[in-house]
Amino acid sequence: MPSAKKIHIVGAPGSGKTELAARLSSRLGIPSYSLETLLWTREGKRKRRNTPAERQRMLLDIIGQDSWIVEGNLMEWLLPSFALADQIIFLTPSPYVRDGRMLQRFLRQKIGTDPDNERLSLIGLLDRLYWNHRFERESKPAIMRIAEPYKHKLVVTRQVE
Repeated sequence: MPSAKKIHIVGAPGSGKTELAARLSSRLGIPSYSLETLLWTREGKRKRRNTPAERQRMLLDIIGQDSWIVEGNLMEWLLPSFALADQIIFLTPSPYVRDGRMLQRFLRQKIGTDPDNERLSLIGLLDRLYWNHRFERESKPAIMRIAEPYKHKLVVTRQVE
């Protein structure tokens, strides 16, 4: 991967996308972006959802750069970034490993040691845990179908070293 300057990391919640993106960004000196942050704009203490056109414009601004790392698997954005990526990394740890990571993060957020701005409610956590297991049946096969034309630059791994 030393020659990769454009990297897209996908995976379910708790798969390690953000952590891997941060490590690669630091090691390679490439800016990292979470697709999740393109969904929302802060207006004071309130958040509003960006329009599809706003999100698309922000994504195209990012992937139009000479180098980038994006992490996330919002389906409508995979095609443009997959097409331009030098490397696509699909993190696929077991759903139970991901459950444990999400529970740990939730607890760190509750005691204030996690820097994440989003503070999940218990209902939000349960929703993510439910979605985590649906990911195996629904999103994972869909991502693999979308990635098929790019399999020459796709790395699927269960574990981040």
